[in-house]
Amino acid sequence: MTLRAKLSRLQAFKEGRGQQPVASTTDLQQRLARINRTRLPGESKQQQKSAEARLARQLKGYPVSEGLLRIYRRIPLHGSMGRYPLSLLQQQPRLPGESGLADRRHVYFDTETTGLSGGSGTLAFLFGFATVEQECLQLTQFLITRFAGEAAMLEAIDKVLSVEDRLVSYNGKRYDLPLMKTRYRMCNRPTLLDQLPHLDLLHPTRRLFRSAWPDCRLMTLEQRLLGLERQNDMPGSAAPQAWFDFIKTGATARLARVVEHNTQDILSLAMAHVALTHAIEQPQHHGADIAALARWQADHDPGAAYALLKRYQQTLPMSGKRLLGRLARGFSDWELALEVWEGLAQKGCQSATEQLAKYHEHISRDLKRAKHYCEQLPIDDDQQRRMKRIACKLYGEEIQPSLHP
Repeated sequence: MTLRAKLSRLQAFKEGRGQQPVASTTDLQQRLARINRTRLPGESKQQQKSAEARLARQLKGYPVSEGLLRIYRRIPLHGSMGRYPLSLLQQQPRLPGESGLADRRHVYFDTETTGLSGGSGTLAFLFGFATVEQECLQLTQFLITRFAGEAAMLEAIDKVLSVEDRLVSYNGKRYDLPLMKTRYRMCNRPTLLDQLPHLDLLHPTRRLFRSAWPDCRLMTLEQRLLGLERQNDMPGSAAPQAWFDFIKTGATARLARVVEHNTQDILSLAMAHVALTHAIEQPQHHGADIAALARWQADHDPGAAYALLKRYQQTLPMSGKRLLGRLARGFSDWELALEVWEGLAQKGCQSATEQLAKYHEHISRDLKRAKHYCEQLPIDDDQQRRMKRIACKLYGEEIQPSLHP
């Protein structure tokens, strides 16, 4: 076939199919948008800004930088939370071992994150904290509305903290604080969070109530200690999805509820600090574990632990009475120590029996009673040496000297 014939044939084919118009850039963007089911770049940014503005109005917050909202509330210390008046927040709560720390400014903080397992892939999209200032509780929350806002939030947090502050959280040592430190490291930023003392109220709560409550979650503390029941609260486990829904669709209602959940967590945290102080002052009234409280106090103030155990001596479990006997010995209150040890020995407590054997051998010099109690101990090397020593003192037998040089 000649070249002319080929060209004629191609021309006829083109005329038969019809000329397709050249697609414009806008047409191509619209087609790609429909295929990918996403918004156009200009449209997406505009809708995102509109959603952020709507969220800010709803939460009565304001933007501090691109992708970051600041929500501020000043809560007067009037009325009550559960069974406690808010005015108690003006008192400085003091837990055992807090000398030198209780006078710092307490920063009660809590985070909401994109996941509950932690790790470098988890983002803290909401950081809330409160401080007691004169006659009000000042609550500040930083809310990230897009991923680009994280650096601004980390900078804002460090600006409001002081080296004289003390962090207070609930399970923050295990989760919130390590997560925040990870975010600072990933952004290559130093942070004051590494330098501040930190009180995690989960640990004193467990000390006092682990044996009395089904668990020590913050919600359980609210119900059992504060006498508070939340109404229409969004659980923290729903927070990640609420934030992602806002990022994808601009939906604000559920994210606003997450902010309210965070607010309640922080208020409960501040009140729990005060309520735990009251539980320590009146442990039986609040159903606290008195023996556990005494063990805690004994590490910092043995005299307070001793006074507490003597006050509740009749209702102490065996572990509490063993501690009472040890403290009585430390304070040379031998009359009380004997009373406690003899009661425990009758119930088969070997440590109390051993203490009685030691007391009668070295303090009262009643060797017959020392021998009596020593005979009740399990036979081992220590018991055999003690029996031999008591027999020597009792019957005048001599212990043969060692033949080793």
